[in-house]
Amino acid sequence: MSKQVLVLLAILSYILFRAFFIEPNSLVVTNYKIENRDLSGIRVAFLSDLHLKKRDYNRLNKIAIMTNKQSPDVIILGGDFLNEQNYKKAMNPTLIAQKLSMLNIPVYGVLGQQDWMTDGEKISEALSAGGVTILENSSRRTVIKGRYVDIIGLADITARGMDIERAFYRTMRPRILITHNPDVYYDIMEDVDLILAGHTHGGQFILPFTPPLFVPSKFGVEFASGLINTRSNKMIISKGIGTSVLPLRLNCKPEIVIVDFVPVGSIIDNRRK
Repeated sequence: MSKQVLVLLAILSYILFRAFFIEPNSLVVTNYKIENRDLSGIRVAFLSDLHLKKRDYNRLNKIAIMTNKQSPDVIILGGDFLNEQNYKKAMNPTLIAQKLSMLNIPVYGVLGQQDWMTDGEKISEALSAGGVTILENSSRRTVIKGRYVDIIGLADITARGMDIERAFYRTMRPRILITHNPDVYYDIMEDVDLILAGHTHGGQFILPFTPPLFVPSKFGVEFASGLINTRSNKMIISKGIGTSVLPLRLNCKPEIVIVDFVPVGSIIDNRRK
C-alpha cells in the first residue's frame, strides 16, 4: 500500500472519528444580539432539534445545565424532541420538559415533523404536563421583565399545515414567532420582532472549505443556519442539538442559541469604540 493511500486513509479515519464521536457531543453556545426598542434587556434561549434517545439522560442534563447557566428570561423550543419514531421506545417528553423548566421561567415550543411522525398528540400532552406551552397555529401573551410579549407558534408545514392568520389572531407587537421549518420566512407578511427556526441542522455534515452537502430547505444553503435578514423580519435558524438520519456532525457543532435584545443603536456604537 502506497504512502499516499495510507495518508488518505488516516485523514478519512480522523474525519469519521471526529464526525461520529467528537462533534456531536461538542455542544456550544451561540450568541446573537438583536437591536429592539421594545424587548431591550430580554434574553432568550432557543433550543431546537434535540433528537433525544431513550437513554440520553446525561446529554439532556448537559443541555439543561448549559441553558440554565445562561440565565435566560424565556426558553423557546423549536421541535423534533425525540430521535425515535416509536413513542414507547423514546425518551419521556415530560422528563425533557421538566429538565428545561428548572429555572421557573416561561417555556414555549412547537412540534416538528419528527414529533408528528412519532406521536404528536402524546408528545404535546407530555411536554405540557412537564411545564412547556406548546403552540400550534396559536399564540400566548406572556410577561417578561414587566413587558407583554406575544409568543406565536406555527404548526409544522410538512406534517400539519400552517395557518398564519389563525396564529396571529389578536396578537400585537412585540411578537416572537416560533416555527420548526424556516421555509415559512417569506410567507409571513405580518411584522414580528424575531423569528426562531430549526429543522436544517445547519447542514450537519460540512467538508472543509465547502458549503453544506445537503440542507433540507427549498432555499438551500441560504437557509442552513444563522441570521436571515433579507426582509424587515429577522430570523435566526439554529443548527440544532441532535442529529438526523446519521449520528454525525462535521464542522457543524450542536448549539444552544442565546438571543440578547439590546437598545437600538448599541451595536453600531460598540463598533465605533
